[in-house]
Amino acid sequence: MTDQPRRFHLLRHADVSGVSGTGIVADGILWPDGTASMRWRGDRPSSVHWDRLDDAIAVHGHGGATRIVWTDIDLPPAPDYASAWTELTGYVQEAVDDGGTITPADLLAYMAELRRNATAPAREWVRRVTGGSTALDPQEPRP
Repeated sequence: MTDQPRRFHLLRHADVSGVSGTGIVADGILWPDGTASMRWRGDRPSSVHWDRLDDAIAVHGHGGATRIVWTDIDLPPAPDYASAWTELTGYVQEAVDDGGTITPADLLAYMAELRRNATAPAREWVRRVTGGSTALDPQEPRP
């Protein structure tokens, strides 16, 4: 469930019934309680309310010929690789200035930590969107 209404549309790739055509065939809202309202487009528009969005897809999905496309996209924040790069070059320069050495293992470990810090906002987005799971890779587009 969501804590805010979310807008979506039904995108039909194949018109199995021969009635509604292809492309965007309906607009909808998923309500915070899990119910959904849809307004059909076309020459004879109508509105329908479903107790569950899954029921609407079971009836109108036509075995994958129609899918939900979320209109309200909440994309994860972009990783801050520029700051990570600046910090990495500072780390290397400081080691060189101090006459020290950096082993390849030290450099790789430092780079890994910088990457984790740069992508932390995206990981938090994944936790929020998935209800706590971090199974999704924040580098991949949202499904």
